Amino acid sequence: MRVIPPIKAIVYFEAAARLQSFKLAAEELCVTPGAVSHQINTLEEFIDQKLFQRHNRSITLTNAGLRYFSRTSIILNELEQATADLGMAWHGMASKNKKLSIAIPPTLLNKWLLPLINMRHLSQQGISLNFIDTLETLDFNKDNIDIAIRYGLEPPEHVEFDKLFEEEMIAVCAPNYLPHVVTTITPQILQEVTLIETTNRLIQWDLVLHNLKIKPAIDQNKVFFQNSIQAIEAACNGLGIAYVNKILVQKQLNDEKLVNAFNMPYCNDKKPTYYLVCPKEHKEDPATMVLYSAILDLARNQ
Repeated sequence: MRVIPPIKAIVYFEAAARLQSFKLAAEELCVTPGAVSHQINTLEEFIDQKLFQRHNRSITLTNAGLRYFSRTSIILNELEQATADLGMAWHGMASKNKKLSIAIPPTLLNKWLLPLINMRHLSQQGISLNFIDTLETLDFNKDNIDIAIRYGLEPPEHVEFDKLFEEEMIAVCAPNYLPHVVTTITPQILQEVTLIETTNRLIQWDLVLHNLKIKPAIDQNKVFFQNSIQAIEAACNGLGIAYVNKILVQKQLNDEKLVNAFNMPYCNDKKPTYYLVCPKEHKEDPATMVLYSAILDLARNQ
């Protein structure tokens, strides 16, 4: 049995060694520097050798790295040429102008996938995307869907999937929205604020407060939105406190348009989760697998 390291790790290593930079390798490969670093760490663990010396702003190959690079670069060049000689595209690339449809929850599309997905990389491989923003469970065949991202407390049934990530819910509001510094939620604080509800989310304020054994007043101020996109905008505009998935507001937190309102421990046994779903027969299409792998990498490098 052959002992062969992960091919992706070899490709990432060769690019980083050739360019002497994780950042430049990431740009060439259309991934994040973190993804390059992760693959190289995987390779170093596999061969039990350090391939790079990491410095504050640079990297250099170790002696083992130099020897490995001289051999692997030749092998990759030979592999690329052998593939080209057969008239096949590198990496099993998609045929020209392949249009793929992906069904995805609206807020996840707007706040997570669109800011992160490398459309240029997909375009270079002849892939164009048709986004269907919905929370409904569409039929892959009837609705002509190639890939879906589904949201729920339980994994999808009768279809292949990978877990992208569980929700990490936090309470957020605009800076200075709260009348004074607050660390925990209390019935007294609830009387002073408006709670922003998102009707399409599985975890609502009522459930959260019930689990915290806090009973809101009958006349508790609330405002309701169907999707988290509007709830997040409402919180940014100082309309109240929204209970949302942290991933969806990471940019607003970084830009200080939103802040953590107070600590809210999660009390449920099951967490809502996003699942990447694709029928087995669809995975036989190279273009679909390019897109599937790209989305999975985004979640794993998050």
